[in-house]
Amino acid sequence: MNQRFDLVCQLGSQVKFVPTDTGGYYELAEHTEMRTRAAAGIINNGIAPRLIILGGSNFGVRYDDQGIFNAQHPTQSSANFSFEAFANSDFTRKSEAAVIKDALVKHYGVGSEKVFAETLSATTEENAEFLKIILKRRPMFTGSEKVGILTLLYHMKRALPVFHEAGLNVEPVFAEDILAGECHEQVDAICEYYSAPKGGKQYDVDRIRDLLSKGRSLIELLP
Repeated sequence: MNQRFDLVCQLGSQVKFVPTDTGGYYELAEHTEMRTRAAAGIINNGIAPRLIILGGSNFGVRYDDQGIFNAQHPTQSSANFSFEAFANSDFTRKSEAAVIKDALVKHYGVGSEKVFAETLSATTEENAEFLKIILKRRPMFTGSEKVGILTLLYHMKRALPVFHEAGLNVEPVFAEDILAGECHEQVDAICEYYSAPKGGKQYDVDRIRDLLSKGRSLIELLP
């Protein structure tokens, strides 16, 4: 990827808590893992010197330990945006941003001082609003930074307009572009991921393969 940014923001996504006899541990969902590997590549390849991870604790709000909107969970067949749900989530589980930052530091060797974890937002709309607040911090930021938004293609289609509508001058950074640029074998893995519908849509896998194999961005698939 030839583009360079002053800051890239990874949009939060599901993490999992796995209970054990001694307590438990956190895992990244597949799509979260893809975004996180791409975020590490952004730092390690000099695409940007700093990251912000956007995402609060959604356990008991948007998902339980097993999955999003798990019909088998007595309280989690749909999102629960009550005060009590947020209060319990914050107390009992780490935020998405904190879990993702831990993975970046412990598993991908990213310096902790290069990653800021925003730990309150629960939706893409809130991601944008909290980012607006953070970018106003002086002298932490100057207001003239070139900012990229990192997520996957199917999410970018919905997320990027949300950030633009919030008045943020941000550019898309596709996790698939970063991963394919690091290792050509990743193209096969990305195409396998898109062999099933994502975000309610079946994407053209052959088109994705063609673009990534030629080093072209998936931005060509946005409307």
